[in-house]
Amino acid sequence: MMLRFTVTETGRTELPPVDLEAPRIVIGSAPSAQLRLPAEVVRAEHAVISDGRWVALAALDVDGTARASGESGAIGAGVTLAFGAFRVAIATAPEGSIASLPAHTASLARELVRGILGANAAPAFVIEAGPARGAKRALPPPVATLVIGRGDEATWVILDEDLSRTHAEVRRGWDGVTIADLDSKNGTKLDGVTITEPTPLTDGVAIQLGNVVLRFSDPAERHLRGGTQAAAPRAIRTAPLGVAPRRRRQPWLFMLATVIAGVAMAGLVWVLFG
Repeated sequence: MMLRFTVTETGRTELPPVDLEAPRIVIGSAPSAQLRLPAEVVRAEHAVISDGRWVALAALDVDGTARASGESGAIGAGVTLAFGAFRVAIATAPEGSIASLPAHTASLARELVRGILGANAAPAFVIEAGPARGAKRALPPPVATLVIGRGDEATWVILDEDLSRTHAEVRRGWDGVTIADLDSKNGTKLDGVTITEPTPLTDGVAIQLGNVVLRFSDPAERHLRGGTQAAAPRAIRTAPLGVAPRRRRQPWLFMLATVIAGVAMAGLVWVLFG
């Protein structure tokens, strides 16, 4: 049976529903949960939906009534489970509904985390190389698009001669953030790999457009995987091909050379004047 889950959080607007169909659907805070609610009050596995029934694995409210761990009941025409500030309305999905992709449920968790993190939790870009280095641009809430290029048609104009007038389009939807090349003359690369179709963006990825390098950051994604700092930047080849990188000097080699030279000098003095 296909079920529709609609998640709301106190003080925030309702998020798009998620349709799930599985023998056992876990609601909890763990990454393995089919419906992930990233909050301290939510247990790793807080409730289970199976065979048209809900089962509490920890205390929660069901239709406004407190229920203890181990209690269960029928979903029937619909039921609402409450986990702290989160409300999960569960009902039978409309006929013809298609199960939501994992990317949709993962995106739902990120959007919920943004409410926890507050200001500055939106996915964003910073220019690491090229004109306007250091400039930042945050993405508006879904559904939103951002066209990057050097022409007036772009919504983020970067004056680099190797950019096309409309070079690439970023889309922030309920399934996450993707980027697509718009038939640009020099292509779009993610971590050095040229893309040929809309591609998901992940926290820390480097985007190369002409001479411009953007770094994408998503604080919510970072929070969900347990990190507090940005993902370590991945190296980008900037030196011309065939040019060997400079080797770092090793202090111990210098000290060894100094000792050998000292011993040789002492031997020479002994031979001459000994």
